[in-house]
Amino acid sequence: MSAFSDILSKSLPYRTAREDKLKGRLNHCYLVLTEDDDARKELCRMIAKVALCPHGGCGKCPVCEKIDDGAYVALSVTDKEDMTVADVEEIVEDSFFTSFDGDLKAYVVTNMQGMKVQAQNKFLKTLEEPSDGVVFILGATSPGAVLDTILSRCKKLPFEGFGTEELRSVLEEEVPTDIGGQDSGLSRGDIINRAAVCAFGSCTRARALAADGEFARLFSLVADVLAKMTSTKKLDEQLARLAPDKNNIGKLLDMTETVLTLLLGTAEADGAAFGVLNELKGSFSTAALVNSIGLVTEAKKMAERNCNPLSVADELFMGILEVKYLCRR
Repeated sequence: MSAFSDILSKSLPYRTAREDKLKGRLNHCYLVLTEDDDARKELCRMIAKVALCPHGGCGKCPVCEKIDDGAYVALSVTDKEDMTVADVEEIVEDSFFTSFDGDLKAYVVTNMQGMKVQAQNKFLKTLEEPSDGVVFILGATSPGAVLDTILSRCKKLPFEGFGTEELRSVLEEEVPTDIGGQDSGLSRGDIINRAAVCAFGSCTRARALAADGEFARLFSLVADVLAKMTSTKKLDEQLARLAPDKNNIGKLLDMTETVLTLLLGTAEADGAAFGVLNELKGSFSTAALVNSIGLVTEAKKMAERNCNPLSVADELFMGILEVKYLCRR
């Protein structure tokens, strides 16, 4: 078992579903809740395996072997991000047929947040009057992404996220051995450490950061700019350093939010051993950090409205300098 799956097998959602199965009280519908796409999809699959396996996901029986091989006909999985009424109708109709491989069928839908209201309403009827021998394992980013009427018919399984050490163990197993070096200025261990800390509990984000060749450079640049923009005069000089990255405004805003959030969570930042943050730790008050993160949120909304990325970046960093001054310690 991979480190990723091993950690999820110890999580509360998985243990809850497995206990239900072993005690003979399997619910007809489970809803896994987390914004971590990778964790949500894997948990949904693992819980489906628990439901279908006579031994609660033993990993050794013929049912588990077929599921692992993708050959178990009584398991249907969809990761589609924008399911339509027609997609739901196909699942509903299929759920009425008897399973060929056993007395239980499982349907996995990992992205309920992308299912339109009409499609969710279509799904609701099936959840209200489920067929015998059918279990649904649904996934969504949050409870607010699912209709209340569906929520009330599911057993909700929130996943709280990974710990930093857990993410490190996943990345240690997955990150190529030749990553890092002269190009990034960081060793493989440094990249893994930074990605794990900056992921804030999300394996999806940790994997993406570790694979992003620009991550280390942009993190260091943003942190250094925030440290050196100590006056209006110096601000222009620092904004000029960001100019090449302003066209990729989404990544720039995300990294700015990451740096500020790390500073706000001082214990996590200390554990990260980021020398680049040392100058910053004493220069922002807690109020300044909270307000600055709020400015990043507003800047993201501006970027989504296709505002000029150069103006968005300039306005953001000018705003950060202002709140830093107004919220002095």
